[in-house]
Amino acid sequence: MRRQGAGRESGRESGRGTPPSSAYVKLFFAPILWGGALVAGRIVTVGLPPFTITWVRFLLVTLLLVPALRIREGRLPRPTRSDLLIIVALALSGVVVFNFLLFSGLRTVTAVRSAVIIALAPAVVALLLRVLLGERTGLRGSLGIGVAFLGAAVTITEGRPAQAVAGGIAVGDLLLLGAVLAWAVYTITARYAMRRLSALAVLTYASAIGTLLLTPVVIGEGALGAVLRQSPVAWIAMLYLSFGAAGFAYLWYYEGIHQVGPSGAAIFLNLEPAAALVLGALLLREALTPAVLAGAVLVLLGMYLVNTRRGRVSGRRRGTPRCRSAL
Repeated sequence: MRRQGAGRESGRESGRGTPPSSAYVKLFFAPILWGGALVAGRIVTVGLPPFTITWVRFLLVTLLLVPALRIREGRLPRPTRSDLLIIVALALSGVVVFNFLLFSGLRTVTAVRSAVIIALAPAVVALLLRVLLGERTGLRGSLGIGVAFLGAAVTITEGRPAQAVAGGIAVGDLLLLGAVLAWAVYTITARYAMRRLSALAVLTYASAIGTLLLTPVVIGEGALGAVLRQSPVAWIAMLYLSFGAAGFAYLWYYEGIHQVGPSGAAIFLNLEPAAALVLGALLLREALTPAVLAGAVLVLLGMYLVNTRRGRVSGRRRGTPRCRSAL
């Protein structure tokens, strides 16, 4: 039985008319909001531990997405038992593990440097699909993967690979690379859940289950009282992470996909690391070193090549993006 609202994301590819300008406005601002998440993350990690940040973030996200899902689909879709098992895996990889590694890394790594590393996500997804599932990436996709990894290497090693080999990679960089891997696992697993459920339903249920899974961990972390004592700036950053980056940005991006199509929407994802670089430099006064800038250019190029490669993911529903933002 076809689920209610199936295929909604494929509006542009189903032959509808010219997309309204509002679709492009949403697609423009969604990745900018995602880019700002790294700046907000740097702010909140000063006063709160990673699990507590994640719990508060996704509690608020769930409160936003549940009514949004009901309004968009007319009801709350009922997942099957197999759907629930997949969604639990998504909650563990995309909510618990990814965010723990992300916020742990942001404690020591600047937002501008983090932006380059996190932007590896589409390339890592494409690489895992090729290695584990045999998906063809083509020459363009393979080139994009290589260029993106080269850019990340330039940034992580500060353009001095010999010294990096001798001294090792910083713990913060390793945590962020782990976050990218966790997000790639989430992205690949999510396509199986999206055979029956919409992308919005999958994110909503994964957010809710992730919040439940984290509750005993957060109680043990003992920092819930500190949440209420955070500064106004920290609370603005937390609300931004929840409603801005994980809420409205997501809704805007998928509304844009519905009207423009995934291929056109994917191009806008290149704005995310660029926005993070600019916002990190302006708001946090972080240095844009030559290695960070060179790495960013290479990762952006690789990201563009991967996101605009020809061909579709095997088993992926028509109109579902290859890889949305990790933030």
